[in-house]
Amino acid sequence: MLSAARCGWRYQNRVMPMQGNRVGHETSTPSRMVELDALRGIAAVAVLGYHFTTRYQEQIGHAGGMALDLRVGKYGVYLFFLISGFVIFMTLERTRNAMDFVVSRFSRLFPGYWAAVLLTAAVVYAAGLSMQQLPLGALLLNFTMVQEILGAEHLDGSYWTLQIELFFYVQMLFWFVVGQLGRIHWIIGGWLLLATVEGLCEKHHWHFSYWVRELLVLRFIPFFALGILFYRMRRYPGEWRLNFVMVLLALLAIAIGERPVFLPVALACCAIFALFLRGGLGFLDTRLFVFLGGISYALYLVHQAIGFVVIHQLEQRGVPALLACAVAAALSLALAVGLNRGVERPMMAWMREGWRRRGMRLETT
Repeated sequence: MLSAARCGWRYQNRVMPMQGNRVGHETSTPSRMVELDALRGIAAVAVLGYHFTTRYQEQIGHAGGMALDLRVGKYGVYLFFLISGFVIFMTLERTRNAMDFVVSRFSRLFPGYWAAVLLTAAVVYAAGLSMQQLPLGALLLNFTMVQEILGAEHLDGSYWTLQIELFFYVQMLFWFVVGQLGRIHWIIGGWLLLATVEGLCEKHHWHFSYWVRELLVLRFIPFFALGILFYRMRRYPGEWRLNFVMVLLALLAIAIGERPVFLPVALACCAIFALFLRGGLGFLDTRLFVFLGGISYALYLVHQAIGFVVIHQLEQRGVPALLACAVAAALSLALAVGLNRGVERPMMAWMREGWRRRGMRLETT
């Protein structure tokens, strides 16, 4: 998830100060949007709550049952998708060339992910349930981040969103490379049409290409599109009517092509972003939410499989379910802080600085 990717340093989501490649007529856009970081943190905590209460109960079963049902938390990933659409389009507008974007995304996603896979594997194979322990081949495929399309299970159930985010990034990079970001509304129109067709085929049991559906992430692309459109509303207020109509079309595509629950989810996400555009989320600019935003990606990566191990071990020793979940949540937060400070941030800075220095050497030769 998410994404879309999550910034911990108050939103400098690019390799370095980027220039050129702007689309349309500009207005000023702040580079630091703490509210989006805060939303990432809130979404990550919501997903954690869903996994530890409802999802654990469904997959394994809490000893003595679970009185708390946080099922609504699973929809936090769709807020991640909107944030990714917003962020990635903004990033590409400020990107000088394709490799800047590749280095930016790679340094943001993969070092932390690889460390999380290693940590999760160590815990799962040492103390986890047998259902969590994948064959070696499937475990190795998890290092690709696209293990699902390669036919392997996820080591941690949360990883399913990462392939979706990655394929969305590849699509956006393609449109950037071919110089078509200026026609983003036509691109979104094509996405929405394909997503609607795919959804109708799914509902009526008609054939639709698996590869087209998965590579173009058609089941989720309307949510990414909504994020792009809200970015355009913020960046180019003069085209608000067009963007508003496109938002309605995205909602229509979701209403037609998806299960009924996803329309209210999309409407809730749109309401949150509408508040953001109007400056109504300033109350999220607090130390707590900034902290959660900073570790949100790491928290998303390490919480589920390791948390399930902790909950199971504690409940087997007579610890009440809610207390076991609270302990697992606290441990997840601690691991996320360690991963963020020990791997994510230093590796991201090292890789981006190395790329920056390489670019400077090339410019002077």
